[in-house]
Order: sequence, then C-alpha cells, then structure tokens
Amino acid sequence: MDLNPYDAIIVGTGATGGIAALTLAEQGIKVLMIEAGPFLKREEAYSNEPLDTFKRACGFISKKHKNQIQHPGYWKNNPDLYGNEKKYPYTYPKDKPFLWTQGKQVGGRSLTWGGITLRLSPSDFKPADKDGFGANWPITYDELSPHYDYVEKSSQIFGKKDNLEQIPNGHYIGEVPLTESELIFGEKIKSKLNYPFVQSRGFDKNASIKEKDWPKSSSLGSSLKRALKTGNVQILPNHLVESFQTNKETEMATSIRIINTNNGLKKDLNCELILLCASTISTLRILLNSEKESCDSGFIDTSGKLGRYIMDHVSISKFFAIPRTDNFSNKSFNQAPLSGAGSFFIPFGTQLPDDIDFLRGYGIWGAIDRLGIPAFLKKEENESIGFLISHGEVLPRKENRVKLSNQTDEWDIPIPNIEFEWSDNEYKMIKHMSNTMVKAINYSGGKVKDLKTMLNIPLLHLLENNSIALSGDIPPPGYYIHEVGGAPMGLKEDESVLDKWNRLWRCKNVFVLDGACWPTSSWQSPTLTMMALSRRACLGIKKLI
Repeated sequence: MDLNPYDAIIVGTGATGGIAALTLAEQGIKVLMIEAGPFLKREEAYSNEPLDTFKRACGFISKKHKNQIQHPGYWKNNPDLYGNEKKYPYTYPKDKPFLWTQGKQVGGRSLTWGGITLRLSPSDFKPADKDGFGANWPITYDELSPHYDYVEKSSQIFGKKDNLEQIPNGHYIGEVPLTESELIFGEKIKSKLNYPFVQSRGFDKNASIKEKDWPKSSSLGSSLKRALKTGNVQILPNHLVESFQTNKETEMATSIRIINTNNGLKKDLNCELILLCASTISTLRILLNSEKESCDSGFIDTSGKLGRYIMDHVSISKFFAIPRTDNFSNKSFNQAPLSGAGSFFIPFGTQLPDDIDFLRGYGIWGAIDRLGIPAFLKKEENESIGFLISHGEVLPRKENRVKLSNQTDEWDIPIPNIEFEWSDNEYKMIKHMSNTMVKAINYSGGKVKDLKTMLNIPLLHLLENNSIALSGDIPPPGYYIHEVGGAPMGLKEDESVLDKWNRLWRCKNVFVLDGACWPTSSWQSPTLTMMALSRRACLGIKKLI
C-alpha cells in the first residue's frame, strides 16, 4: 500500500499505542502505526457462543493456543483475539514455564483487557527507599499524576474515591453497584478483620460484550478512535517489525524493517521517530534484534540490563461459596456482569495484616455473583459463588530475562526465549496470600470450594485440568498477563536502558512506552500507569528529539 508522509512510527495499536497516537496527532505530528495482525470488525471480536467453544477446541487440538488456553480470560473472550502460538512462537526452559498471552490484531491486548485501573501510590515509585532492594523509578507520583488525570477523564472511568494511601483517588464518572453478596462480604471482613475493602475501579464493559460499538476499555473504542479522526494517523496492519537501524555517527535510528505477515515480503521504512508500544516481550524482541550485538547498525546499551529484570505479578486464586440467608433482600439472586469496575478489591499494598517475611506487597481482586452461572447449573440453589485472586509485586532480578533464541519464526527472525522463575520471596508471599484469602472467606461466613463441587457442568474436569487458575496450583510467570521490565527507565546510562523520558540513552529518537520500561512492578494492574507514562513522554516529544 502507498503510505502517506509520516513523522513518527508507532509499533503496536493497543492501550499505549492508542494514547501515543492520539497525543502526537493532536500536536499535528503525522503518525504511521504498524500492527502485526489484522483490522477486525466489531462483530468479529465479541463473544459468540457456541462458535467460540468450537474455536477453543480447535485451538487446543491444533496447539495454536497451547499456553494461552490455561488463562481464564481465554474462556470468556473470543479465541480469535489470542495470537497463534505456532505462527508467533517463543521458547522457555522445560523447568521454567512461561505463559505468554499475545494479541495480534489492531487494538492488541486492549481487546481482552479486564479493564481495572488502579493508580500506583507515591511510595510505589520509591520502593528501594523503604527496603533497599533494586532501583527506584526516575520519576515521582506527582510527575505522573496529571497524566493519570487525563487518561481517567478521557476514558470515563468508573470508581469511588476511598481516600486510601495505597491506591490514590482518581477521576470517576460514577459507580458500578456492588452485588448484595459483595456488600455483605465487605462489611464482614472490614468489621471482623479490619481489612480494607473497596469497589474496583475501571471500565464497566470489555470486548466480550456483544454490542455494536467498541468498548471504551479498548483502544479502538477510545484513544485510537479519536486519533484516527484527526486525520493525522494511518494504520498498517498485518506487518511485523523485525528491527530498526541506526546511523553509526549520530547513533539515531534511521529506518525500521517490517515484514508483511501475509506474503513474507520485507521492507525498510525511513523514520525520524520510533515509539515501541508492542507489549513488553514483543518490544524486547525488537530491541534485542536492533542492538549492536545482533546487527552492525544496531544501538548500544551500556547498562547490560536490556532483556533482564523482567517481572510479572505472582498470583493465586480461590473459589468459594457463601450461603444465602434472610439478610438477602433480592430473592431472585440475579447475576451481575463482571468487569473492571464491576468487582471489588482488598487493596493491602505494603500495609499487610500480620507479620511478613518477604519484601513488597499485594492486593486481592474478587467478585461474588458475577460469574454468569445459570441457576440450573448450581448444585446448591441458596449459595452465592465468588472468587478471590491475589496478585503481588515481584522483585526485579537479573536472572529473569528475555533473550533471543537460536530458533527463528517463519520469517527467519529469532524468537524470544524467556527465562523466568519465582524466587523464595514470591513463594513466601504466595503462602501469606493464601492464608489471608482463606481467613477472609471464613470470616465472611463462606467456605473455600472448587467449581466441580458447586456446579453441574459436563466435562468441567477437562477445563480444570487445562486451566492453572482452576487447578489450585501456583501459576507460572506470565499467567497474570502483567509482564513488565527488561528495558528499565533510570537516571544514569550505566544503570538503565532508558532515560526518565522513556528514550534509549544514545538512540534518543526511539521511545519505549509499554511495560518494558518499568524498573519495578508494584502490585496494581499496570495498564493505566502505562497509558499515563505514554501520555507524559509524547506531550514533550518535539523538544526532546
């Protein structure tokens, strides 16, 4: 296709790519966005049963979704929104499994995002000041706060101001009501255990909802939609980025190599500005393929941190049942939709109950009467079914890394090899998480149960055998889809891959705006912070290059 003149190239069209495109376009900058997958129609993306169940069976048998099938979100969303693992492979050591969820379509993983939007707290940007482990962020909460404001206001986030230090207040358009079961659960754990309990913050719908318009939780329904309306943005779908090349004298990027995923044709595009928003591991793959060690015209990383110190949230889940009593006014017990805002949090952060023997903190996400389970499938009519999922901060460690494999994909590009395993700190945190969840369930009057003891669903045991979330085991890294790090921001070139404005230190016209730029992971869902970081970097981009 003929490309109109452009000033900047953005790789990736998801949450961060959409914000980057909008911010640049509003400044009059002409933007070309490159996406590995196709441009889907709305009706091709939302859930459509029983067709989706057939697609899941095919994905399992063909092994194109061998790893992604283990995540519960895969069973809720349209399977077409998950990348083909045979076409986009990766490797990992046999004893260190990693579950990588890929979204290869315009909109990326924003189409399957749960839509939770919690801010990081001021102390989350300076964790090393408290415990001495690792690095701090090179920016403060106050520097990012105006950009949190913008994203929340423009995205129309639901939530409630709870005035908690560990999750600062944001800007909300209203609240999504808690179910009666959730209200009772929250009151009991607050009064009996003094646990913090809040309505979740985020979007009320995601791409699985069968509606005409794209939901605001997706870039296609928010930032990218607005960016395209400016006339300054064009999208090139079905093209994979291999690498970028630099000028040996100026060390600035001069071109980017793309591959047509339909016919394999390669092409070099000239560029003055590159913004990588492809998601953490895909971005690291591009950076590693563009580094001096991989090609003569590559950039130089003096920190030795490129590809290292990757993180994800460590998590564990529990299902439970709470008997319904005369306290329930709603005798029909209708189910409510599950969403980013339609759920709740027990947001401890580092303000954890009881003594701890590990560093950093965690939070617990949950919901009751939101699984959409028909009454005839339940074994006990007068039970409310709920879940709790704890997710905690993972320490950045040099040993956890992404590097280039000796294997290549069908276009002869080295694929990512991911080496990541939990440390003793994470295992100690998991034990504490588990005990806290059981305590909360017990004090609420509930009982921990597995789904097969609560539901009459044929072949449910097959789902449990193929879903780590339902098996009771500790999920491996990657499972929570919150991977970050590998190209951390910092204040010194020899200690970080990027400067405080998300630029490569020497190749200053290349910006990394997705999760790869994170020096620490904190415990909150990262997407809102990624979007705020993208907005911050792109607002001042003209004076930075």
